[in-house]
Amino acid sequence: MTLTILSNNNPFCLQNIFLTALFLIVFGNMKINAQDAYTNQTTQDSIIANTYPYVLPVWGQKVQERGMADQMQLPFGLNVNYVNAFVDLKITEFQLLVGDTDLSGIINSETLNFQEVNGTTNGANFRADAWILPFLNIYTLFSVVKGGTIVSLQPTWKDDTGEIMLQLPEFSSEVEFDALAYGVGTTLVFGWHRYFSSIDLNYSRTDTDLLKEQLGYLTLSARLGHSFRLSKRRKDIFIAPYLGMMYRDFVGADGSSGQINLNEVFPDLDATFNQKVEDKIAANQELIDNPTTPPGQKIKLQAQNQALTTIQERVNDSGVFRTSFNYFIRKELIQSITFQFGFNFQLNKHWMLRGEYGVADSQRFLMTGLQYRFGIKKRSYKELLQ
Repeated sequence: MTLTILSNNNPFCLQNIFLTALFLIVFGNMKINAQDAYTNQTTQDSIIANTYPYVLPVWGQKVQERGMADQMQLPFGLNVNYVNAFVDLKITEFQLLVGDTDLSGIINSETLNFQEVNGTTNGANFRADAWILPFLNIYTLFSVVKGGTIVSLQPTWKDDTGEIMLQLPEFSSEVEFDALAYGVGTTLVFGWHRYFSSIDLNYSRTDTDLLKEQLGYLTLSARLGHSFRLSKRRKDIFIAPYLGMMYRDFVGADGSSGQINLNEVFPDLDATFNQKVEDKIAANQELIDNPTTPPGQKIKLQAQNQALTTIQERVNDSGVFRTSFNYFIRKELIQSITFQFGFNFQLNKHWMLRGEYGVADSQRFLMTGLQYRFGIKKRSYKELLQ
């Protein structure tokens, strides 16, 4: 056919053949370039999609390659929590020093006869954390605390036979305090089919005006729970209830020292003490002077009066009721383990709400908080996006 056209010298056919060839050459090159561009873009998108973008955690890329990176939290977090705690305490040792006078033989944990000692704290807790490994989180914490300690005691002195020589009425007082606490901690986590478990350990030190030394505190807790997705379209919205146990106790059980004024804490203790001593001595003297009192009992009552007179003189001469005195105290938690119930409610990858309640016979613990999470991208990942 082409030969026929040529033989007929048809210029239009020659022009059409030239245009068709030109079109095929240009279109073919455009198609090849488009295919190459598409292939390059697809490869670039694939590389980006399979690259873990953040500097932490270490081994984040391995988790990405296994297709589980979406199950990890963003690597960095800032937390603010409200914490309320109540604990019952027991005093195991108490020593009193007024100036150079040591009154621990007369006023100690046994003679003071503590009936009730408990503490309540309220405060804000700030925490910054980072996932170092996919299963290991480390954090620092700082707390601003207000609290109060209720102390109830009934001073009692006994003789060598264990019989009560003198017993004062029960006194109660509440001492308020401000404190700052700071510490470090770490959390280990394990997850399987939306079930999760964690072990948390932290150590903190508390600084308060009531004590000369800082107070160390150790907390160990374990939790087990399950997360439930709340949206089919938004997989990052879920609630995760959990339960667990928490162990808390003082660290460095050597005790602590401080300074206090008894007249400010127990304003009626001075007058009550002296009146009770004088009444007891007078009652004993009446029995001593009574002819019907057996001689053995008279000797015992005379020894009691002598001991009571010595106690009264030493206490009054020391000025313990009128001046500030130094004391040493060792205290322990009556119960160190609580059962914990709580939840995490994740609104999105950045924001999460948390609530937790712990309870035991001698402890209560409540915490609510808000968490914000974020990531810092690797330089190599930023370059891929350019």
